[in-house]
Amino acid sequence: MGGDVPAARARPRRRAHRARRVRAPARPQACDEEDTMTSELSPRLRRVVDALPLEPGMRVLEIGGAPGAAAREVAARVGPQGHVLVLDRSDTGIRRARANCREEIDAGRLSTMCASVEDFELEPGTPLFDLAFACRVGALDGRHPQLYAPALANIRSALVPDGRLYVDTGSPLTAIQLD
Repeated sequence: MGGDVPAARARPRRRAHRARRVRAPARPQACDEEDTMTSELSPRLRRVVDALPLEPGMRVLEIGGAPGAAAREVAARVGPQGHVLVLDRSDTGIRRARANCREEIDAGRLSTMCASVEDFELEPGTPLFDLAFACRVGALDGRHPQLYAPALANIRSALVPDGRLYVDTGSPLTAIQLD
């Protein structure tokens, strides 16, 4: 499928948490309606994207990027010479990102990969990224501290030597030191 980064290199996912019950929505929603609703950029995500030091032509890795709302805005800001990779552990989330970002994928400005940040690696020959950012990713925001070191190692290997990582633990972002 065009725009997809082969997930063959993604390591098997670990399931360290227990399943939890999720309350069904009060009104069932069709898939298209739900995708449209989640593809809009919320005020919180707008603040995050506005805080990123984006430049035309940058390659950006968005971690936990489904359903693609921030990725679409980032792709618009880095322009036709830039590229955004949406990394997310959820198959459903990646399907939604593909649907919501179809135009950017078809133009070659955006791709997706279904893998967890602590278990992913880029395919050999994939150009490295200038910047990475993550919103509400448990491996990076303190909810799953045992995953922090492997996640940082994988991000570090996906970035250019002076690449930067931003996580939404600040106001609105915190720059994470990768050295």
